[in-house]
Amino acid sequence: MSAITDSQLLDEVRALRPWHHDLQLTDSVSTGMVYDGSAEQGEDSSSDDERGTISLRNEYLRQLLEIYPDGLSGKRLIDCACNAGGYCFWARELDVAYAFGFDIREHWIRQAQFVQRHRRVFPTDRLEFAVHDLYRLPELGHEPFDICIFKGIFYHLPDPITGLKIAAELTKELLILNTQTTWGLPDGFLKPGREDIEQLMSGAYGLNWRPTGPRVLAPVLKWLGFKHARLVFHQQNPRVPELGRMSIFATRKPGQLNHLSGIRFLFRNG
Repeated sequence: MSAITDSQLLDEVRALRPWHHDLQLTDSVSTGMVYDGSAEQGEDSSSDDERGTISLRNEYLRQLLEIYPDGLSGKRLIDCACNAGGYCFWARELDVAYAFGFDIREHWIRQAQFVQRHRRVFPTDRLEFAVHDLYRLPELGHEPFDICIFKGIFYHLPDPITGLKIAAELTKELLILNTQTTWGLPDGFLKPGREDIEQLMSGAYGLNWRPTGPRVLAPVLKWLGFKHARLVFHQQNPRVPELGRMSIFATRKPGQLNHLSGIRFLFRNG
């Protein structure tokens, strides 16, 4: 366990900005503290990458426990585009047997490995993080995982169907898909776009595709062999009205999503 003080730890957190995941490191230090009113943010805090942090820990753990009420003991999890590794660290709180997080951006993996070294409030063993490209994931030779987190990556990909297929082929049970959408167009399409490859919070390819709603993904998930899919939410971005956000849980196991809180099933087979 590190002997670093909380004050020194917070200094190191500041040096690793920008942060997107708010992760509790000690009883009194979290990564999100660099964006509260008491922390100095520096001259570059208004950049597109300095948006503050999010913490979806409570919602994420609640959803996992609705699906896996006994926790994640014996389960393997992969997080594609893991950012600072939040979903892996939170899964470890539910006793996940092994979690692998990867991201194409070295910045986020440096953060994940920093958190793994210094997080004291929960264990951080059984977790592995690496800089890697989704399209080259098969090269790593991983055995299939029980759970796949596919959040914040679909809409950054130049070929999102191929990317999703690569992840799905490594998923035995549950796929959690969360993506930005284009709002205001008829559901059932993918809309192309361009993005700045230099921004940390942007994609790395320049070309992207945003779905216009859940109907475009339902047949894709069926084609990939998922038996059930549930739309948890699809909502407009109040700050950027032309954009939305969507979360879908898909499973290969009939009945696995029956107790998941959500809007409706997209499809149920078997």
